[in-house]
Amino acid sequence: MITSTIKRSLLGFGALSASAILLAGCSAGAAPAANGEVAALESGFGSRAEERDVYFFTYYNPAGDAFWAQILQGAEDAAALGNLEFTHQTAEGDSATMVNLVQTAIATDPAFIFMPFNEGEAWVDVACQAADAGIPVIAFNVPAPESAGDCVSGFVGQDFYEVGTIVAQNLLDSGVVAEGDKVLITAEEPDQPYALQRGGGVYDVLKEAGVGVIDQSEWLRTGGEDAPALDALTTWLVANPDVKAVVPVGGTPHRNLPAALAAAGNSTTKVIGFDTAPAIVQGLKDGQILATADQQGYIQGFQSVMQGVLNLDFGFSAANINSGGLGLITKETVENIEAPDLQGVRW
Repeated sequence: MITSTIKRSLLGFGALSASAILLAGCSAGAAPAANGEVAALESGFGSRAEERDVYFFTYYNPAGDAFWAQILQGAEDAAALGNLEFTHQTAEGDSATMVNLVQTAIATDPAFIFMPFNEGEAWVDVACQAADAGIPVIAFNVPAPESAGDCVSGFVGQDFYEVGTIVAQNLLDSGVVAEGDKVLITAEEPDQPYALQRGGGVYDVLKEAGVGVIDQSEWLRTGGEDAPALDALTTWLVANPDVKAVVPVGGTPHRNLPAALAAAGNSTTKVIGFDTAPAIVQGLKDGQILATADQQGYIQGFQSVMQGVLNLDFGFSAANINSGGLGLITKETVENIEAPDLQGVRW
């Protein structure tokens, strides 16, 4: 478990004046603090609610996962703008740890909890424990199951199944695969909701087209750590040199596939998948990766926390927000996200 607590005050936050004006609108100003610096907005954004402690939980550790780092960056930026005392904790990919972290946070009576639902039903009970204690919960990245009911007040993320169908159609349109060709779907955890939904969209479209996409029971599990993922992918590719395309429905297998293909001596299999990371950007530029669906993780973190700020200060209800990314990033468009100063935000 990794824990970080950041006291987010607008005092001294870089370029705040411009940000504050944008948030408040042209006619609203910022209220000066006693020392003359900007403390919050005249509207009360960033200051109206007294209780401003929040917990933000990630499933994978952002320190070692480029995509989850983007999510955390967005959350931290929104917390800074909203003047929250922001505590981030990660479950390091362990379901039981997530439950323990949330239960411990509940005991501190925070103003908000933000959490993904990678393990689906396994985390519904603890989310409802928070709601029963009067702590609002907002989901991001992976939506809460329907069984969570009113325990979760909003969600920020992608429509996984829809994007899966878009990825599959792009693969068909590329001409890389045809009827009967072998295609592998791989994920960190093939049985988790995100993989079933994304992979389900990919599978349904390819199966309908007669492509030999491997059944869900045989989707390759890589786990969330890079070294084991690289080993699992390389071993599978060596044993299956005839695979025409691999569709990683998670960022870990995706960012490790270029290295795995090289290690397997495979220069013909193409990749199309999800998420962004430096290795994925390079793979797009090299032509090894056909395209990637960008969940726009920064938005997932930012909009989740921003909804919390708006609720705390103004009582606005949280909503379900699609984080976008329906258009795929390709070799032709990758330059739009790869600027050095966007690393950690876009890739």
